[in-house]
Parts: sequence; C-alpha cells; structure tokens
Amino acid sequence: MTTHHTTFLAPPSLPAMGLGALWPSPGWRGKEGFPTFSFIWRDYRIGRDVLGVLQRLAGSDDSATTDRLLLLAPHVSGFRLTLAMLMHPIWPLPIWRALQLRNRLTRSGEIKLAYPSDLIAQAIAWRVHDKGIELDIHVQLLQGDDCPWESVTTFYYRGRFAPLLSHGAAAGADFVSPMVDPAQPPVAHWRVDGGRRLRWARLTGDCNPLHLLDAYARRTGFAAASAHPQRIAAQCLGHLPPTHAPPRQLDLWLKGPVYYGRDVTLRHAASTDGDAFALWVDGDERAAMVGRMS
Repeated sequence: MTTHHTTFLAPPSLPAMGLGALWPSPGWRGKEGFPTFSFIWRDYRIGRDVLGVLQRLAGSDDSATTDRLLLLAPHVSGFRLTLAMLMHPIWPLPIWRALQLRNRLTRSGEIKLAYPSDLIAQAIAWRVHDKGIELDIHVQLLQGDDCPWESVTTFYYRGRFAPLLSHGAAAGADFVSPMVDPAQPPVAHWRVDGGRRLRWARLTGDCNPLHLLDAYARRTGFAAASAHPQRIAAQCLGHLPPTHAPPRQLDLWLKGPVYYGRDVTLRHAASTDGDAFALWVDGDERAAMVGRMS
C-alpha cells in the first residue's frame, strides 16, 4: 500500500488539481487498495464570508440557522482538500468516476470563524462490491488542541473490481436513508437559482462542468447542469422548522441531481432519531436528497 503525505500552506491550487486529474491513473490493484494518504491544510480558516454565502442561500441569518450552517461550513470551504487527494496523480482511480454518495458531518465543540486551523484528510475505509467501490474519506478540523468538527464523505466508483473485500470500519452515514413520506405536506417550495455557479465552484474546489455548463451536461445525458450538493443542503437547512437545540450531526444521502432552474419541494419528518428531511425535484418520484439532523 502506497504511503503519501502532503502539506499545504495555502488552499490547494485548482490548476494543479486539474493537472493531477489529467494524469493517467495507475489503476485499481486489489491487493494494494487505496493509498495511505495524509493531506494537511495548514492555516485553514472558515471565513465569515463563507458563512455569509451560506446564510444568503438559506435565506436567514438567525442563530438557529447559523448553528446548522456551521455544521456545513467546513464541508464547503474545506472540500477542495478532499478533491486534491482524489485528483492526485498516483490515486488509483480517476476523479470523473467518483460520485459523492453520503456525508456525515459531526460537531463536538465550538467552531471558531477566521481561526487559524489545520484540516486533515485521510482515506479510512473502502468496500468493494459487485458493481463498484465505496470509499470513505475522513476529514478533521483541528483548532488549537480541540477537534470541534469532523466529517466522513463516502464516494462511489462504478465498475467491476476485484477482489471483493471490505477494509476499515464504515464510520459514515448509514447505508439506508430515513424515510420521508412524499404525501406529507411540504414545508417549503422554491426554484433552484442557477446564478453564481463559478463562484460556488471556486468556493468548494469542485469545478466539474456538470455543475457549470448546461450544454455539457446535456451532451453527457443529463437534463441540465446541477447544483453542488452543499449548495442544496444549505437551502434545505434554511427552510427546516426550528429545533430545540443546535444539531450535533448532519447526515446527507445524495440520490440524484438537482438541476438549476427546476422547482423543488422540501418535506420534513420528526422522530426520536432526529429530524429527517427530503427534497424532491418536481416531477420526480424519488427524492434527490435526504438528510437527518440529530
């Protein structure tokens, strides 16, 4: 298993990441699995401008909404560290085969804005199935001696790989999402704004043209360009009913594209396990995003 460590003293460069993605991938070797990477972003900071962008998307800057968005903020501005790993020249599989599948975002303390921090990303587990590989990337936010936030993002690579195996403990969101009845009255209904696409790509580091160009998306079989999942998640968090306490964990299941310019409907269901929600693109039977705050 290859070991590789990289330290960034500034945000990972988008052009450098793009060049890494163009480099021919070495291919999957079942006995080696994914490399033991440790990517560290020194002096990473959650900017107040990032929180402001999320508040504008959510349509609210009240304290309850801000508490929710603080769970999402490191996943937005720190996502490029994860992408830098997946786009590295020695990573065994190309980035364009990776599909973001699930997120688990956990807060265990005070998240400080504009505070010099370390962000650390590592591949911790993977599971080879009949039709693809699930990969878990663990990210930790270190602020001084504290780790107030961490995440596990699960990616999926379609294809047939061998041998079938499981490596590491699955620490991310559950394999099965909660159920939200599509017959429930909606809590919100809006049209997905397609503006400022490039700004959001720079913010997350995700410059996939499927999120930017309608013509490109149509040529690849989609109805139009689709919004970044973090962008849709922020809108959902802003439309949900108030909760009694700040959420400590947010799980997201990404089930389908949410196209710009389409109307969407949000439904909510409270339970003992937390507040579940689901977002439907109007006209679709299946929810495009399901979440749970707990």
